[in-house]
Amino acid sequence: MIVRLLSIACLSTAAALTACSKPETPPGQEASAILSTTNSVQPSVRLDLPVQPPSARLPQGIAPLHYRLQLTIDPREDNFSGTAEIEVKLDAATDMFWLHGKDLEVSRATAILGEGNEVALQWEQASPTGVAKLTTEQLLPAGSLTLRLEYSAPFNTSLEGLYKVDQDTDAYAFTQFESTSARLAFPSFDEPAFKVNFDIQLTVPNAFSAITNTPLIAEAQAGDDWKTLTFATTKPLPTYLIAFAVGPFDIVEWVPIPANDLRHTALPLRGVTTRGKGDQISFALEHTADIVTAMEEYFDTPYPYAKLDIIAVPDFAAGAMENAGAITYREQLILLDEKSSVNQKRGYFVTHAHELAHQWFGNLVTPLWWDDIWLNESFATWNSYIVLDKLYPGENYRESLQNSASSVMRSDSLASARQIREPIDRHEDIGSAFNGITYQKGGGVLSMFESFLGHENFREGVRHYMKTFAFKNTTAHDFIGAIADANPQVNGEDLRAAFRTYIEQPGLPIVKADVQCSAAGVNLNISQQRYLPTGSKGSKDQTWIIPACVTVLQDDGAASQCFLIKDAQTSIALATEQCPKAVLPNTGGTSYYRWSLPSDQWLALLDSFEDLTVSEQISVANSLSAALNAGEISLADYLVSVEPLTRSKSWRVATAPRTDLYKIRDYVANDSDRAMLQEKMRTWYRPRLQQLNSLPELSEDEAQFRMLMMSTLALGSADEDMRKTLAAAGSSLSGWGGDMQMDPQAIDPNIRYIALLVGVEEYGKPFVDLLWAHFKVESDALLRQLMLGAMAHTDDPVAAAQMRERILSPELRDNEIRSIFNGQMGREANRKATWEWTKSNMDAVLERFPTWRKGTLPSQFATFCTLPEAADLEQTFAPIIEQLESGPRYLANTLESIRLCAAFVQLHQAETGMPVKTDT
Repeated sequence: MIVRLLSIACLSTAAALTACSKPETPPGQEASAILSTTNSVQPSVRLDLPVQPPSARLPQGIAPLHYRLQLTIDPREDNFSGTAEIEVKLDAATDMFWLHGKDLEVSRATAILGEGNEVALQWEQASPTGVAKLTTEQLLPAGSLTLRLEYSAPFNTSLEGLYKVDQDTDAYAFTQFESTSARLAFPSFDEPAFKVNFDIQLTVPNAFSAITNTPLIAEAQAGDDWKTLTFATTKPLPTYLIAFAVGPFDIVEWVPIPANDLRHTALPLRGVTTRGKGDQISFALEHTADIVTAMEEYFDTPYPYAKLDIIAVPDFAAGAMENAGAITYREQLILLDEKSSVNQKRGYFVTHAHELAHQWFGNLVTPLWWDDIWLNESFATWNSYIVLDKLYPGENYRESLQNSASSVMRSDSLASARQIREPIDRHEDIGSAFNGITYQKGGGVLSMFESFLGHENFREGVRHYMKTFAFKNTTAHDFIGAIADANPQVNGEDLRAAFRTYIEQPGLPIVKADVQCSAAGVNLNISQQRYLPTGSKGSKDQTWIIPACVTVLQDDGAASQCFLIKDAQTSIALATEQCPKAVLPNTGGTSYYRWSLPSDQWLALLDSFEDLTVSEQISVANSLSAALNAGEISLADYLVSVEPLTRSKSWRVATAPRTDLYKIRDYVANDSDRAMLQEKMRTWYRPRLQQLNSLPELSEDEAQFRMLMMSTLALGSADEDMRKTLAAAGSSLSGWGGDMQMDPQAIDPNIRYIALLVGVEEYGKPFVDLLWAHFKVESDALLRQLMLGAMAHTDDPVAAAQMRERILSPELRDNEIRSIFNGQMGREANRKATWEWTKSNMDAVLERFPTWRKGTLPSQFATFCTLPEAADLEQTFAPIIEQLESGPRYLANTLESIRLCAAFVQLHQAETGMPVKTDT
């Protein structure tokens, strides 16, 4: 701690100290002033605090010990009010300090000293990010004291802090505090490092219910129309995990989760919805106990909190939020039943398991600062999939984990990509930590180390970490150390170094492998460098310490061996006496890297493609895509090489080439080549759909496969028969050509969205108008989402213009406007018009984004693919991007993506002899 000495003149006597800290004592207050200041003459130091508001972490020297919050909340009003009492510890005396509060009208602020004496404080919000300055005319003493702040504030209008939602004729209030929005609801030390207990009281209208993190312990009348609800003291929590919900809820009391060997009492479980929707949360509640129990067993640690509420929120900026004991979700993720689509069910399971995993990763053990948010999100991503895979082995969740890790390698290939553990030195950069690098890449990296060490060995490290740091804060080094300590079979320094190379540098390696057979034995020559696609300005001069496993395939079977690749080049002696039939440089597909082989060894591996596991096939698909995008394989050779992929029995593999195929179709091919490509796709995918249609009954995974084949044929390859089938289904669903009434049960729920998309393409603006009429009266969040996405897909210029204007309409929930951007920017006919409209309405559009998501707006335009479009985007955002949280990062990623797309087009159009677009 940095301290500075007071001047000698101000240390001679208590009276002199009073004179130096407060020039004049008002008449009648001399005794109390002397009493309070005499108390401060203990250390001869005072806090050395910056005079300017900190840009990131608050300075050391003052920390909260306990919160007592009392809020009065009526969602029918425009404002709420509250009192926050924060017990704090001062390391030294001070007359000013920093904490957090944003858009709060503080009417009275005092410091209550140990003897009960009150010292007036002056409150000032000192920065737009919500850093507040508290000052006093006299020196506050070192030690413990209580801050008492009375305030009021408006309900937030951008789905952060404490905000309200109108649903039909009812009003509700919800919270979203991660990352730094608790300061919109109460004065606080709004950082994850400050993890303490909270006591919460909510005064609400008698007709309303209220939920927070802990069980209700008392209720008292607070006037004719009000009641005050007192909740149990929380376990130690940071501010971002506190939650409130107030309104006329349906509260479904579910069967408590039974006690077990780890948790000796039953766990109360409830579902919370807006009025009239309580019966829609039963499916979610029914499957919760199995997930919680499986996670308790995995962590060897009981669920840490006194109860579990799952809360469905109609308008919610995030997908879900892991508030301790009171998890909030977008309605469409949590309100479903057995008849829901496979896609919605899988979305529920993955999201729900992710948020439940956070009750340990993030809530029980919390990162010290946002640079280690991956200790929350990477772990919840990885853990949700492995727990679900154990609970539901037929649903292939492990394969989905590998699939998501492979998918994020595209964004990780950008030279502007962030690293998993990115230093956060400015408040404005916190939001950039919540992207695919943290979630999917982080989950993939953990899966790699788990596979390399062994599932049981890795789990022991996780258990060691949980037990060591329960209810504490940690850094990446704490976790890596716990894993290393639990795995003495691996050199600890090597393991720590390997972790660091993956979390503390951006990008991913490409491992180039080449089998060499000689009389002396069989060697695998390996080189590694950073993978970069064609057109990249990044440097390939980068290495990792890579946990790698290779599989040697022979006619009589396969064998694998594992090792660490430490150098840019190395040679590994393979444990075989015969020259292999083929070699797979990524056993199990679990290692986070791309790889390549000489062309003859590629062909040999593709000849054995059906002998590989699905996860290994995913790795093959990803590495073929990497070769195409790096210009290391021709377009013609790529189309030959991916054909075996399209015959896979897994949809995760069969559909893996679609991203590149659609990119070639939309940006590279001319009309005749596009027609030939689509015919090739029809030839590949029709037989697979026919096989699925011939099955007497489909599993959920097969139903998902069937839907994806129908989508690929109708929307990807212009299969006329499939388009007619889906257009008819869209008519049945929407009532088009009939009674014009929406009938969600009229068709297979798995094909609702693609049926509406084809209906919009086939029937044009009148069909869009019908969907809009349905949309305006529909309260089901999922149906609204499906209809909105379909309407945004229109190419009709009048209908498309109407959809853009609806981005600003109050008839849309804030969380719905991205569906319009996504739909319009996905259509070549609408991209330019959508961008021009956005430029003309920039301020109004940004108003609909939460503060922490405003910076993501540039990424909505990543489907551009020419250099002039990139230049226009850069020029437009340049004057404002620094003001948008995480904006510079998202803009840089988007501009690079567009320029790489342009380079891809130029490379492959020139290769095929097609005319290169002049605007690239």
